[in-house]
Amino acid sequence: MRKIALCAVLLVFLGVSAFADETLKVATVAPEGSPWLKVMRKMAEELEKETGGRLKIKFYAGGVLGDDKVVLDKMRFGQIHAAGLTGVGLGEIVPEVRLMELPFQFDSYSQVDCVLNALYDDFAKKFEEKGFVLLGWADQGFVYVFSKKEIKGVKDMQGAKPWVWEADVLAKAIFKVMGINPTPLALQDVFTSLQTGLVDTVYISPVAAISLQWFTKVQYMVDMPITDGSGAIVMSKQAYDKLDPDLQKALSSKVKEYAKKLTRITREMNQKSLKTLEEKGIVFIKPTAQDLASFKAKGLEAARSLVGQLYSQQALDRALGILKGCK
Repeated sequence: MRKIALCAVLLVFLGVSAFADETLKVATVAPEGSPWLKVMRKMAEELEKETGGRLKIKFYAGGVLGDDKVVLDKMRFGQIHAAGLTGVGLGEIVPEVRLMELPFQFDSYSQVDCVLNALYDDFAKKFEEKGFVLLGWADQGFVYVFSKKEIKGVKDMQGAKPWVWEADVLAKAIFKVMGINPTPLALQDVFTSLQTGLVDTVYISPVAAISLQWFTKVQYMVDMPITDGSGAIVMSKQAYDKLDPDLQKALSSKVKEYAKKLTRITREMNQKSLKTLEEKGIVFIKPTAQDLASFKAKGLEAARSLVGQLYSQQALDRALGILKGCK
């Protein structure tokens, strides 16, 4: 009995001290050289310094460990500890998070921030219930449609060959209400598919379009954001709980601080990227008021179609109600 008790104590001790001589492994689809990596590496340097080298971070960039869904499986099995996830990955854990990406409903970043501030604590609680810690929110900025053919309205979209992320339930719903059958592909396969003509239309933020070089394979951009691309840094609760309390506090504080910086920088970069894309010859197509209203109506239809799948009617009504009161 004493041996069993001693082993139990030893196991607990080893669990708590798991990171004493180990580096925190963080995965991301963000490519090397991207603003995300530059900012997060700066954060890691400060964190290592402030913790006296007790907490180090190693980043696995460019999707080398797989896309969001694959990375989540690796986190659940303890192969990596944390990840910078897109809205698709976040939605795999807490589906209600996709309320932050209601299609064609957000017109400004102030509206995005307003809704997020109202829902963040609820999101954080749900992540913890699912075995994850929401360390910090860092969105990707507004996402736009890029294409090889001119797209002015919903009818033009119906003649396109769009890509859809395999696990992106929300994007699939948007295409469905438009009567479109998109081609599901992993993120890493999109560039080649644009080259071969398998797809001719994609949705992505301007800064990512440049980082991933997708812009070199298209000619047009619909000058109207589809949504604000959600993004956050999450950690498995199992791994988080193994950190000493002071390291938990240092990590949470530093990630929140830098996530805010990253959101600001990313949004600024997106604005600059729009100018760069225009200079590179991308033609911006501005929808008419009628086309804009049609896109918004389809977006709302798609959002409502996901009630019971991603979120409840009550949750959707709440988010729309908050958005209505935001400036």
